[in-house]
Amino acid sequence: MGAGSVPDYKGSDDRSGGVAPYARYTFAGQQRYVQLFANELSLNLVDSQKYRFGPVINYHFGRDSDVEDDVVRQMRDIDGTVELGVFGDIAWVDAANPRNRLIVGGMLLQDAGGESDGLRARLSARYWRQVHRAVDVHVGAGFMYGNRKYNDHYFGINADNVGSAPLPAYKADSGVHEAYINLGTALYLSKEWVLGAGLRYGRITGDAADSPLVDQRGSENQVIGGIGVAYIGWR
Repeated sequence: MGAGSVPDYKGSDDRSGGVAPYARYTFAGQQRYVQLFANELSLNLVDSQKYRFGPVINYHFGRDSDVEDDVVRQMRDIDGTVELGVFGDIAWVDAANPRNRLIVGGMLLQDAGGESDGLRARLSARYWRQVHRAVDVHVGAGFMYGNRKYNDHYFGINADNVGSAPLPAYKADSGVHEAYINLGTALYLSKEWVLGAGLRYGRITGDAADSPLVDQRGSENQVIGGIGVAYIGWR
């Protein structure tokens, strides 16, 4: 379980606090697993240390009148929605020390709740390294792509969503809307308990960065930080 600070909405320069559950169950004698990470539930169907592939269910948060910005608050709400998709990873694990590993992967998500009908994709690379008997460090990077429906729904401004907000009309096309880097550390308090902390810096890019929601009312710079504790004694 973790807790942290996140932007009010993607592109916002205001912040909100929140909690993020984490759980992972690996099937006995296999590499297959089911994992819950915050709002994302995935199932790895491949019994391989090197390859991972399977379905994903993700909850995409919306944007409502609870946001702090007094102009964006006047726009019509965007409801939260469920996304369905698939993920795939290739992992290179140090045979002498499996805590040292590199994972390159991607994910494809399609809105299944009828909110945006948009499609988005994520490509990323993550590297973990043991630096002390009880300490691992992590660095990662990636980017997010949205098709026209996705980007325009979350970054566009039109007669249907502007509400009473004094914002100009804007249309966002498809493209990469965010690039990011992650830094993190894990402290093994015992064989069963791990304390983790992480920081994510994202940069809104492309048409999304030029949206008045970002350019006028928010920021291209998106920072997420959090700390959590995990129990790893069960499978």
